[in-house]
Amino acid sequence: DFKEKRTLGRTGCMVSRLGLASGYGISGAAVERAYHEFGINYFFWGNPRRKGMGAGLRNLVKTERDNIVIALQSYDRSGILSPRSVEKALGSLGTDYADILILGWFGRYPGKRVILSATKLKQDRKVRFIGMSGHNRQLFGKLARDRESPVDVFMCRYNAAHPGAEQDIFPYLPEKERPGVTTYTATSWRKLLKKKKMPDGEEPLSAADCYRFVLTNPHVDLCLIGPAGEEQMLQGLTALEKGPLSAQEMERIRVIGEYVHR
Repeated sequence: DFKEKRTLGRTGCMVSRLGLASGYGISGAAVERAYHEFGINYFFWGNPRRKGMGAGLRNLVKTERDNIVIALQSYDRSGILSPRSVEKALGSLGTDYADILILGWFGRYPGKRVILSATKLKQDRKVRFIGMSGHNRQLFGKLARDRESPVDVFMCRYNAAHPGAEQDIFPYLPEKERPGVTTYTATSWRKLLKKKKMPDGEEPLSAADCYRFVLTNPHVDLCLIGPAGEEQMLQGLTALEKGPLSAQEMERIRVIGEYVHR
């Protein structure tokens, strides 16, 4: 049941199956509606940190802080800039801590200074957990096998056109104390939604179809969505009501995804 919350790996955080990303223009009112009406409680306040989500989160923090999960992202490669960035974000939202600090867009293992900086923020209780995003699936597979890795949450690309995580990451996740798995680009940057990208005779997928494909995989805890407005958000959230794909739907979407990838 996609409407039920799920444990985000070893973090222990209970999260909605869909999470809202801030970079596309969602309003504060829509953020609050997503939480109160649909149970969305994971909010990725990445770069750029849009004012709309900031406003919505400030309101939610006042009464719902223990029930929401806030993820920040840092592209810092020096280990010097991220503490200031985190402090600024926390001040803007009116909270003492973020739940997750995502080390953004790493194609190889982060440098020692970056890890030390993130670990210090965790020790100082400015962030609770450390995550990492990137496209290097083999690196995530290696981290999944490393029981000493400080990375608590994976944020990896996974969609019908790029399903490689099924071979390179998911099989290596341990049964116990595994990292949480969040995914992004479920629509393959909207390619899966475009008629001109489809095989002959096929209709394009909806955003909800794309989210359902991702969430039907049992290894995925949460799929990020990046709506540009409230209408797009509501269309995407229908994925929660529809639930997992049937075998016939899955076969069709995989065929389309392979075609789009080629």
